[in-house]
Amino acid sequence: MKLSELAKKIGAELCLSGEDIDIKGISGIETAQEGEITFISNPKYLKKVEETHASAVIVGEGVCIQKEISLLVAKNPYLAFAKALEILKAKKPEYKKGIDKNAVVLSPVPESVSIGAFCYIDKNVKIGENVVFMPCVYVGEGAEIGEGTFIYPNVSIREGVKIGKNCIIHCGTVIGSDGYGYVTIDGRHTKIPQTGTVEIHDNVEIGANVTIDRATIEATVIGEGTKIDNLVQIAHNVKIGKHCLIVAQVGIAGSTKIGDFVTVAGQAGIAGHLNIGNRVVIGAQSGVIGNVPDGEVVSGFPARKHSLMMKVYAAMLELPEIIKKLKIKNEKWRKG
Repeated sequence: MKLSELAKKIGAELCLSGEDIDIKGISGIETAQEGEITFISNPKYLKKVEETHASAVIVGEGVCIQKEISLLVAKNPYLAFAKALEILKAKKPEYKKGIDKNAVVLSPVPESVSIGAFCYIDKNVKIGENVVFMPCVYVGEGAEIGEGTFIYPNVSIREGVKIGKNCIIHCGTVIGSDGYGYVTIDGRHTKIPQTGTVEIHDNVEIGANVTIDRATIEATVIGEGTKIDNLVQIAHNVKIGKHCLIVAQVGIAGSTKIGDFVTVAGQAGIAGHLNIGNRVVIGAQSGVIGNVPDGEVVSGFPARKHSLMMKVYAAMLELPEIIKKLKIKNEKWRKG
């Protein structure tokens, strides 16, 4: 593909240095070779452009590059980079339409659906057009899966779960497992039936080995466009809004409500029955034990305003020196 053609496809302006060459691939700035393009967004890597062997670089507007090299200037370089990756490098898993002879399918499915080996599709399941089930997927009775959804191997979708259109669900994820609910009587734990469901709205991507529990009653809900990383636990009756980013190893306890456009960074934990507002950012390894209003950025344990916690951490670094001075003063006081 010519560099000029690629620039049009990714929505970038081409500043050509030399010939309009064929581009054969995309690589990191340190490993890219002649005939490949690379990408830079962080100014601290500008020096590496001088050393790269790439034939062109995707950059943001206003970036000044001293080296004589072709540039693909984009308003959003990350988005341009993602498009270039999809064009030059992304390779979807191979599958063919139809039902594999080793699959068990007890519900009618459209001809456009692909069902891989050793899948089990139970009774009364509703499946939209162009859904792909990679091998070893389980879908329970009464589940619904919207058109264009792609499900990777070893995913379990329990009975009654509803999944929207154009979702991606990665390997090992379990949707609709029982919520963690017990009542303790005379020292014995009695299970509370989890009779609700899970609703995954359109364009949601769920990473590998994620667990989303069904509600006790009603539904656990994941809003449209939300992206969930690997190893996330979402408990029963949780409501997550639209276009949220939930990063790896996050745990969200039962009945918590999370607004739209919220970012929850890695290993953060959110207690149950809380309200997290819209456009909130929760820092990595935070412990959220109270409600968070719209637009707040919080971190630490217990989670507080990030600006305050930075002051707390700075003060903690001074503690060894403060303790040392107090010991010296105490010693002088004792000696009189």
